[in-house]
Amino acid sequence: MINLQTLDFHLTNFEESNRCFNDDEKFGILYGMTELEEHINKEIYLWGKIEGLEYDYYITYYFNQENFFPTKKFYYCTNDYVFHEMLKGNDDFIENVERKLPFTFFSGYPQRIFYSKDKTKGQKKKVTGGDDNDDSDDDEDSEDNEDNEDNDDNDDNEDNDDNEDNEDNDDNDDNDDNEDNDNNDDNDNNDDNDNNDDTDNNDEIQSDSYNRKGKKKKGHRNNLYNDKNIDIKKKKKYEKQNITELERLSYTVRKIDEEAFIIPYNSIKITNNLEMKFCHFTGFNILDALKLTSWVHFRYPKNLTYDKIKNYNSFFLNNFLDSIKSDIPSDIWNIKINKQLNKISILNALYPGYIFYHILNTPFYASLYIGTGVSNYDLPFLLP
Repeated sequence: MINLQTLDFHLTNFEESNRCFNDDEKFGILYGMTELEEHINKEIYLWGKIEGLEYDYYITYYFNQENFFPTKKFYYCTNDYVFHEMLKGNDDFIENVERKLPFTFFSGYPQRIFYSKDKTKGQKKKVTGGDDNDDSDDDEDSEDNEDNEDNDDNDDNEDNDDNEDNEDNDDNDDNDDNEDNDNNDDNDNNDDNDNNDDTDNNDEIQSDSYNRKGKKKKGHRNNLYNDKNIDIKKKKKYEKQNITELERLSYTVRKIDEEAFIIPYNSIKITNNLEMKFCHFTGFNILDALKLTSWVHFRYPKNLTYDKIKNYNSFFLNNFLDSIKSDIPSDIWNIKINKQLNKISILNALYPGYIFYHILNTPFYASLYIGTGVSNYDLPFLLP
């Protein structure tokens, strides 16, 4: 693990494997890590670099010891070497997008939109040209209006003559109607009294049914209201369908860290108080260093439970993490040894930018990632 005290030492050892920073990058990383360590009052470690088309991302982290298993809190910076907290996005949605766009490189702009759900974004509306037709239509309308005005004048004169004849006939009809109405009023009053008695009884019978219908209507309205609330909640979940490059960067870094970063199996232990601590690592000899079982993933183990820990009778447990030997495909790890036979390097074929080194029979080891962040999707077809 590369902290401020061992930064220059470890970066020098990585130069043999062609994983290195130039002098400006070393000075900038040293400055940025120092400022971040003073700001948050935590020991900062160097994780690596994600290469972009315009700018590169430099990644650091510190260990959060609040949980049972120490987790990494990541920070990033660009060419200004001012580190900012790397926030977590919607990993499930980003993972689905990564499958559709597997070979997309980073640009170097954190706030740039990597993926947008709006499919109509950027499309131009079609504009149809109809100016000439509009002029011809106006001319035709003006001619029609002139003809209609002449016809309206003639119609008005004819209507006036008809109205005078109708007024005389209306006066005679009114007198006849008044006599009939007087006779009908007496009959209507008798019918109304009989109908009122019937309607009172009907109201009592119908009131119960109306109340039941009202309750049904209210219940139906409540169901519709609840359905609308569910639909609104579902819409809110998918409102934020835009993925920024920073959210993708956070997902990529944590994915590489979980699948590629390794440590010696006996460099961390669980005490009888169920506390996880880093123990003193003395180093491997050449035979042990060449075994895949000697190296484990630095992540929360998949099959570890508190019951399994309590069943162990030893004072502490130091072989509980997932071994890299059980990874699928089985040939993604490649262990190399230098000419002097004093240092080994471990490469990951799935993430070509990752490298781990260990100086034999010493406690010195470190890992680093310098790459594009794109995994080798064709690996299953390249392995024998």
